[in-house]
Amino acid sequence: MPALVLIAAPAGAQPRLRAETLSAYEKKGYVLDRRLETAAWPELFEEALTPSLFVPRRIFEVDDGRSLGVLPDKYKKYVERGDADVIFLIHSDKSLQKELGDVFETAFSVPYETAPYWPSQRVGWLQRIARASGCTLDAAAAALLAEWIEDEEELRSEVDKLAKAAPNKRITVQQVNSLSMDEGGKGVLNLLDAVAKADVAAAVKNLAILREEGELIPALAAVHKRVRGAMFAARLGDAGAGAVHLTNFQTKTARAMAQTYGPELLSLWLGELIRLSWSERSGEGEGWEGLEKLLLAVMSRAAG
Repeated sequence: MPALVLIAAPAGAQPRLRAETLSAYEKKGYVLDRRLETAAWPELFEEALTPSLFVPRRIFEVDDGRSLGVLPDKYKKYVERGDADVIFLIHSDKSLQKELGDVFETAFSVPYETAPYWPSQRVGWLQRIARASGCTLDAAAAALLAEWIEDEEELRSEVDKLAKAAPNKRITVQQVNSLSMDEGGKGVLNLLDAVAKADVAAAVKNLAILREEGELIPALAAVHKRVRGAMFAARLGDAGAGAVHLTNFQTKTARAMAQTYGPELLSLWLGELIRLSWSERSGEGEGWEGLEKLLLAVMSRAAG
């Protein structure tokens, strides 16, 4: 008799959850018998109800759980709870509760926690992941990771890598800078610092480095994020920074930029960054030269 194990998560999280789930069942003596891209319930149950002489505990995996369709009533009586002799490991991007009906309560749903959207909330989320790996992640280090990396699975991977390399099981800002940032990443952070201070010479220097080491779209996105936070802070004060859930470091930087540039200039700057990003994504932009001209124009107005 089979038991159902469900992995309902975005595509980016599926490989990690699959690896963790298979590893857990392999430790219990299960063997992956077949992996199917699509399947139908009749063929799965035919396989499951046919005893195996050589492999007592088997896993049948279906990558596209929605291809199975609605579970027919005649098969529901065969579904077990817990560690049955046969496991149907079924993947989907969303819950299959509608397709499974009342059997959904019998199935085991692999836990999946999505990352919080707001940067300030991601700090605590990252620290919880680090603690689960037996490590302490400093708040400043978590804030740096949250600012630099958007992708949830990449964040998890970075924390795992840092946890394995961290001496004394503590991850600091220095370790994030040395282990998680390539030259392009460091160049973007240095550019952001220069922009925050309206330091034209430093901005030009780091833009030159980024032309060789970095990618334009991520750099544009990073500048947009800083300017957006500063615009909210300039318009609404601390309430504005809180509205977009900035981290403590981002709030401090936003306040400084609000004083340096002012609300009107920041609003114009934000609009131009959106236009520039759209142009680049549609193939009609000016490349690094377009970003350099915009930054120099804005910083020159602030300095003048």
